[in-house]
Amino acid sequence: MSLLKVSNVSLELNNSKILEDISFSLENNEVISILGPSGSGKSSILRLIAGLIKPNKGNITFLEKVISCKTKILPTGERNIGLMFQEDVLFPHFNVFKNIAFGLKSKNKEFLVNSFLNKFGLFDKKDSYPSSLSGGEKQRVSLARVLITNPQILLMDEPFSSLDKNLRKEICDYTIETLKKNKMSVIFVTHDVEEALRISDKIIILNKGKILQVGSPKNLYRQPITKYVAQLLGSINQFKTTSDEKGNLATPFGEVNCNICSKEVNNCKERTHFCVIRPEHIKISRTGVKAKIVNRYFHGASWAYKVFLRDELPLFNITNCKLEFKKNEEVLIEAECKNILIFQE
Repeated sequence: MSLLKVSNVSLELNNSKILEDISFSLENNEVISILGPSGSGKSSILRLIAGLIKPNKGNITFLEKVISCKTKILPTGERNIGLMFQEDVLFPHFNVFKNIAFGLKSKNKEFLVNSFLNKFGLFDKKDSYPSSLSGGEKQRVSLARVLITNPQILLMDEPFSSLDKNLRKEICDYTIETLKKNKMSVIFVTHDVEEALRISDKIIILNKGKILQVGSPKNLYRQPITKYVAQLLGSINQFKTTSDEKGNLATPFGEVNCNICSKEVNNCKERTHFCVIRPEHIKISRTGVKAKIVNRYFHGASWAYKVFLRDELPLFNITNCKLEFKKNEEVLIEAECKNILIFQE
């Protein structure tokens, strides 16, 4: 039994389609990231699950009980679902202790709050006000305030977007590790691809209000079903080529086959295809195709290169190279054909 189920949900606001036929499920102790560009409908999904807005179609069930549909909506406070949004939502006129204790109904409130202050390394800050806290400390207070109410699901809407890159990674990892220890199920909205790939059990790719693909980070990265998804999840090299009647495609790294063409009854000859290969899958080697270093970029632990093969092909990017080469130096490059993705779009 899934903890939460979103079934065929659509949303319209002011006669504009925001979400269309959205379906997915959340399991116990699972972290799902919803990834997509601004305006794709990511935050709207959270608002629907939280009970802040009502769907025009479909339903949302929590432990097999309908909590949202067109004719019914369970109040937000009765859902046992926690919320962490990207805005700084700490009360400025409350100290840390009072912020964490806010809304808590317990006879042992002081003991419980003190235990959370200790757990999150905030005990010496309990009398401090939000204006005197660092970004990381504010996030820990926000997290403690949510977890102390013991929700079964936590909805997080880009909660680390205001932090600088290094602190963001540190606080994000700390937060997810804490949530996992507490066996919390999480739906995490982000437009940060690296963040989504690192923390998620499952990723939902959303664009223009529609789900394009759902899967594990590894499967989505290695087996995107569209060129858009491939490009969203990381840097790519792409080039056009045409197939013969059997669906065979000539590439600089060898011949590959288009499975779609080979299964179709209609002749596939001369149909244009887009071949995609990620920069880390191209290697500078002792054998392979001749190429010329056009530009080079030092990344600290490795080098990245832009190389020229021939006029009818675009420049190719290569990353994660441990060897140093000079600009205009001629090299040999190779790639395994199994790493070439093929699309007909």
